Amino acid sequence: MSPLAHAAQPNITSYIATNSGAQCDSNITSTQYQATYQITTTDHHSNAQQHVTLILTRLNDRILYQHNEVSFEAWNKNGEYVRYFPAQKRSISYRRGDLLALNIDTDLDRQFHIISKHGLSQLSQGSTMTGKCLNQQQFVSRDAEQNVAVTWLPQMALPNVLTVDNRYQSIHYKLTELKAISKDLFNQRIGGYQDLDFADVGDSESDPFIAKMITQGFIQHGSSGFYNADGQMIDGGHGGHQH
Repeated sequence: MSPLAHAAQPNITSYIATNSGAQCDSNITSTQYQATYQITTTDHHSNAQQHVTLILTRLNDRILYQHNEVSFEAWNKNGEYVRYFPAQKRSISYRRGDLLALNIDTDLDRQFHIISKHGLSQLSQGSTMTGKCLNQQQFVSRDAEQNVAVTWLPQMALPNVLTVDNRYQSIHYKLTELKAISKDLFNQRIGGYQDLDFADVGDSESDPFIAKMITQGFIQHGSSGFYNADGQMIDGGHGGHQH
C-alpha cells in the first residue's frame, strides 16, 4: 500500500481573496461561501494522474457543485436535486420521491461538507492549529483497506486538505480558494433556466435537448439511475466523487 501524501499545510488566510490581500473576510461564513478544490487522483499501478477542479457554492440550505463546463448540480437540505446546463439554459429537477425511485440514497451531510459528521467521527483527531482567520484540526485513520488524512476547518465545516489512499489509487483534495458569495450572485447562477421535472422527462423525449441529453447519458429516464457529465453513474447522488 502506498503511504499517505503528507503535503505541507498552507495558511488558510492565503485563500481568502479580499482587496487588501490575505486578510480575514467577515463575509465568509459556514453557510455562505464559494470554495474551490483541486482534486488529484493518482493510479498506483500506472502513476497516471487526473486533475479536476471542483467549485462549491453555498447559500444557506442550497449548495452548487461544478466540476466541468457542461453542467453543474444543486442540492438543498430537503433532499431535492437539480442538474443545470448553462449553455442551453435548461435544468432538470429531481424531487426526493424521484431519487428514491431511482434508488439514490443521498447523504446530505456529506453533500454539504464533503465529509459527513459521522465519517469525521470515525477518524482519530490529532493536533489543532490556530490560524489568523480559521483554525485547522488534523484527523487520520489507517487500516488494511485505506488510509484517510484530513485537515479540517471547524469554523467552515469543510476540509482544507483531504487524502484518501488505498492499494489502487489515492484521491487528494486541496482547497485553493475560499471567498464570499452574495445572495444576488448565487441567484444569478441559477436564474433564468427553463426547468423540467424529472417525472416529465419520459413525455418530453421529442424535445431535441432532452433527446440529446438522454443519448449522451446525461439524463437517465429508466430505473437504473442517472449520470454525471463524464457519463458515469452517480453513486449516492454525489456526482461521482467518492470519499
